[in-house]
Amino acid sequence: MDSLRSRNSPFSPFSEFLDAEIRRPPYIGGIGSALCPVGAAMNEFHSGALDLLGDCIPTKRHNDKPEAAALCEVLKALRAHPAVIWCERMNTGAAKIGNRFIRFGFTGCPDVLGQLRDGRLLGVEVKAPGGRLRTEQAIFLERINQAGGLGFVARNCKDVFNQLAQAP
Repeated sequence: MDSLRSRNSPFSPFSEFLDAEIRRPPYIGGIGSALCPVGAAMNEFHSGALDLLGDCIPTKRHNDKPEAAALCEVLKALRAHPAVIWCERMNTGAAKIGNRFIRFGFTGCPDVLGQLRDGRLLGVEVKAPGGRLRTEQAIFLERINQAGGLGFVARNCKDVFNQLAQAP
């Protein structure tokens, strides 16, 4: 039992004080080095600042895709609004894992599903400023509205606040 509690054991209460080299991120270079994570673009991660170990500090990534940026903005607005209890991003698509082909989501599923404080379903399809709604998406949003929920298209946080203010 004492061997499990030794200072060098990963099970000891002192495990956070183990050699820092083990826990360092896979950066190459040292103090003042502009070389950053292996395999990553240098200008994407190098902020000019160094951490205590002399490695570069990664900068936050930003989205160049308009729909991805709109999705972030819409999710923040929904999560901050008092009429919304919860909301989550619904990923759709497909992937091949090993020999299996797996689909995620379903046709017409909105980008964001959630629940309003009064118990109704919330469905929000997020589109870029010039993006168009597909037929399946429009049908699904209409089904949500016909069943008493709230389904709409949002391109930014203003759309979210406008739709939630108009909701009965």
